[in-house]
Amino acid sequence: MPVSETDRARFAAGKDIIAELAWTKHDALSTDRWQIAAGEDVLTEFAAYLSTVPDAGALVDTVERSEVDLPHMAALAERLREQVFGRFGFAHLTGLDASSFNEAELRLFYVLLCLHAGEMLTPYGRLHDVADRGYDFRSTDVSVSTTRVRAPFHTDSTSKRLFPNVFGLMCLRPAMQGGQSLVTSACQAYRQLAESSPEHLPALFTDHPRNTVTPGDEDIPVLDNAYPIFTWDRFTDGPTLRYMRYWIETGYAKAGIAISAQDAAAFDRLDAVLEDDTNVLGVDMSAGEVLFFNNATVAHNRTEFTDVPEPGRGRLLARAWLAVSAGQS
Repeated sequence: MPVSETDRARFAAGKDIIAELAWTKHDALSTDRWQIAAGEDVLTEFAAYLSTVPDAGALVDTVERSEVDLPHMAALAERLREQVFGRFGFAHLTGLDASSFNEAELRLFYVLLCLHAGEMLTPYGRLHDVADRGYDFRSTDVSVSTTRVRAPFHTDSTSKRLFPNVFGLMCLRPAMQGGQSLVTSACQAYRQLAESSPEHLPALFTDHPRNTVTPGDEDIPVLDNAYPIFTWDRFTDGPTLRYMRYWIETGYAKAGIAISAQDAAAFDRLDAVLEDDTNVLGVDMSAGEVLFFNNATVAHNRTEFTDVPEPGRGRLLARAWLAVSAGQS
């Protein structure tokens, strides 16, 4: 049986799991479970650690978990991990007062928290700055993270070989206007498709080439970087969405292959359910706050934003890619 047929069968057999992980905006707004505050014990512990560190910035790229003893941070990382692998698939961390720490210290807190949660994946370095650099991903092979425009809902990484099953975004500076983070349940999207448009599912379980824009993939033929949009137990345990339409379209273009009308219609329908306002939750972040996402069960986006005109004051987020075991402690 082809892999795509196997995946479709697993999705059908796993409808109870899909139902557990599916949620709407109303569901998310009816609970604060996905909001987690860093308690005073975590902050006091981190401040004590900082008192022993001569240069926080120098440790962002070098510190290892084995070199620190931060039990309260470890407990916080476990709470975040449980939430990210739970129903909603994301967690909003608050409580880290940016006025109490400089940017280097915020970055170090973030890296330490990530190291306690899992393995940091580093094709872009431990942290990748998300800021407008004046590019447009629709006209240049650049990451959406270097632009200010609103992109379609997507998951991170176009790479077949490299899958961050969790990723984080720390806000270091919010935008002057806009830049709200948007999140939607991939499992809810799948459930809607299965109920209302099952004719589109075969195309979403078929391999599609992705543009090779992840560092380290430059020499990989684009047709070797092909995989389905929906899978089960292929890139991580259980249901998986891996999708950004633009990188599929440019992947086909690089391969010199036209996208079929059937596939285009399936992408249109998937985009529509991901964008359905009843499914989309908007989250505002202040400096020092972090969003962690399950990169397999939720898709994300952001609203377009306008920066403060003065140099060095524009919207700035730090992204981290992680490999986290669902059973990790």
